[in-house]
Amino acid sequence: FIMTSGMRNNSIDLQSTKKNKIIVCGTEINPNPDAPVQIVKFSDYQCPACKFFVPIEQKIKEDYGDQVSIVTKHFPLSMHPYAHVASRSAEAARKQGKYKEMHDKIFEGQEVWSKGNAERLFIGYAEEIGLDTEVFTADMNSAEMNQIVMEQRKEGVRMGVNATPTFYINGIKVENNPQTYMGFKVLIDRELD
Repeated sequence: FIMTSGMRNNSIDLQSTKKNKIIVCGTEINPNPDAPVQIVKFSDYQCPACKFFVPIEQKIKEDYGDQVSIVTKHFPLSMHPYAHVASRSAEAARKQGKYKEMHDKIFEGQEVWSKGNAERLFIGYAEEIGLDTEVFTADMNSAEMNQIVMEQRKEGVRMGVNATPTFYINGIKVENNPQTYMGFKVLIDRELD
């Protein structure tokens, strides 16, 4: 989010958010800053609940198309020892134009890499999706990728994020995450009315 004058109760003023565009430097599923509904998800790749919402996000994108923009920002939790390297891996893949592919692989393999050998497994994913693995490995461990992840996490902390996933719809924090597609549909349709 672009933080402007409207920070109140851990939410951003809806008017200021609608006038400004979301800064897209995290995972973008639909980087459409002109969409009438902007969803931002602060996420942790090692968080099972974050993985739970991925199919819901995909269905939202299928059904709403350009009416909804979904941006995921990194928020690795300290209790998840491999979440930070997972986020850096996604960003390293982005540099080679394969962010979405890596994002999907990381969530698909969550149960495996969460047990250990995460970095080695991510390098394997990079090879599977056709990345230059030497460049990927260097980028994954670079200060640049670390800075991207940490800046997004700090942004989340400033906004009051303390758990994952945390969703914002048009700048307003969703206090109780809907557990179904239909629950999100109600919130989205309200914004489109």
